[in-house]
Amino acid sequence: MIAAFAGLAFGHETVEVKNGANINGIVKFKGSLPADETIAIDRNTEVCGKEQKAGKYIVKDDKLRNAVVFIDEPKRGRGIPRGTVVDLSIRDCRIEPHVSIGFVGGKFAFTNNDDILHTLQLKLMLEYQKKTSSRPVKDGATIYNMAFPQKGRKIEKPVIMYHRYCEDTGFIRVTSNSHPWMMGYVFVFDHPYAAVTDENGAFAIDNLLPGEYLLKVWHEGFGWQEKKIRLSEKETTSLEVVYEK
Repeated sequence: MIAAFAGLAFGHETVEVKNGANINGIVKFKGSLPADETIAIDRNTEVCGKEQKAGKYIVKDDKLRNAVVFIDEPKRGRGIPRGTVVDLSIRDCRIEPHVSIGFVGGKFAFTNNDDILHTLQLKLMLEYQKKTSSRPVKDGATIYNMAFPQKGRKIEKPVIMYHRYCEDTGFIRVTSNSHPWMMGYVFVFDHPYAAVTDENGAFAIDNLLPGEYLLKVWHEGFGWQEKKIRLSEKETTSLEVVYEK
């Protein structure tokens, strides 16, 4: 039912995919790596420490971690995964993982691993308001606002169609008003063709119908890239995306 609604509302028709095409890729950074921001901490230092690195630029042997890679609005393909969970935890006053993807129909699962009070807000960026409103929502529209008063506190929330990434709404920022340096990002999709690069800069997107697609890549520090790709039946394509500075 969820997949049918997704196809009706946004044009991703769920069909059986046989002998699908696959993408195996690497996202790299070449050049002089920017210095990662050092954040001075002014509260709960016994748990949070006195400073933290922002964790924006994680590069190993030119391989870039935490880049979101996805097919832009595929028209047809296999259905979105069922029962998926976006696991987000608070540990040492950081949000882990820093970058995540989720799927409509799944759920968010939040856990506080610190022995202090934490709060989390999920904010949808509403990019369209910047263009259409004289009073845009500066920090995004809050879709969930939660308090975690003690260690071990867990909260689950549904991932719904309104949360899905598109150019008009944007992605989700995970923030905290009690510890404002805490930051995470979630991209929600109504199709399965998305991934986050691992510590080796690697990603995989599989079981696509043959055809032409627009592949998009986002990174917190380096921004956006796009690649047009053509896939054939049973083909496994190797891709390399390079950010340079």
